[in-house]
Amino acid sequence: MQEFMFHLPTKVYFGFQTLKKLGKETKKLGEKALIVSGRNFARKTGILKRVEDLLKRTGVKVALFEGVEPNPSIKTVERGADLSKRRECDVIIGLGGGSAIDTAKGIAVLSNNSGPLTHYLGRDKVKNHPLPIIAIPTTAGTGSEVTPYATFVNNKKIPPRKEMITDRLIFPRVALVDPQLTLSLPLSVTADSGVDALSQAIESYISKKSQPLSEILALKAVELLAQYLPRVMKNPKNLEFRSFCLYASLLGGMAIAHTGTVLVHGMSYRLTSEFGVSHGRAVGVLLPWVCQFNLGSSYSKFSSLAKALGDKTKNLSEQERAKKSIEKIREL
Repeated sequence: MQEFMFHLPTKVYFGFQTLKKLGKETKKLGEKALIVSGRNFARKTGILKRVEDLLKRTGVKVALFEGVEPNPSIKTVERGADLSKRRECDVIIGLGGGSAIDTAKGIAVLSNNSGPLTHYLGRDKVKNHPLPIIAIPTTAGTGSEVTPYATFVNNKKIPPRKEMITDRLIFPRVALVDPQLTLSLPLSVTADSGVDALSQAIESYISKKSQPLSEILALKAVELLAQYLPRVMKNPKNLEFRSFCLYASLLGGMAIAHTGTVLVHGMSYRLTSEFGVSHGRAVGVLLPWVCQFNLGSSYSKFSSLAKALGDKTKNLSEQERAKKSIEKIREL
């Protein structure tokens, strides 16, 4: 049996109405919260006001940092950290997709560590504990609510490059994963984030760093997304379908927290930073090709992937079944 370590310091609440726990959980961590959100989704849908109201009811003071762009820049994080310091915030809340949650992680780092943010790009470079982070995902995609990663565009590089902070100190303390918050997502964002979640789960499963527990999480995420992502695209208001996709994204996040991703994500960053392709679409374009390239490394794993992706063809050899996984990825 392979030896492994599994560390997940994030307290996870999953289910309908889990957002109601926000005030109580925030109060345990601090008295003044900075809410970090995207350009307009949280405000337009009323989610931002709900979050503000829940905090204020429990006596938590609120500051807002809105306008986080997709694929956030280092400059955005540094502006948010300046606001956090000026308003003397002691808790950072990431409300939105991976971009908002990653930005919250970066702000939490710079609120307790001197800048610039580039000092902390790389692995295990954060010296002082960041401010505590609460993550509230509104997309079923990155799983950033349960990972030690935060990715930013470094515009000081020519061409601009996506770079990452990897540090166990930036795991959120609490994740409030409420499927109802994903109901208003546009179909394009639903598709892109869902494919990102699928890719992360597959990449985790085929990674050389995979381990028994991460493989269970990754395969289950693949199985759920293969079943429910197409259903969500046809019935976007179906809360049950949305729930399974969000759950799959959470599982995938837990898996990559321990394995990282592979060549799909590594290659996709250039498509995003140089050509403006959305992250989910970029990994979706690359995923079948990278899997095809890696197919011979483990027919057993790719055969298991084919089954998780829904292949029910009978009487196939392991190698033939493995090849079916590429077909199923392309179909999806």
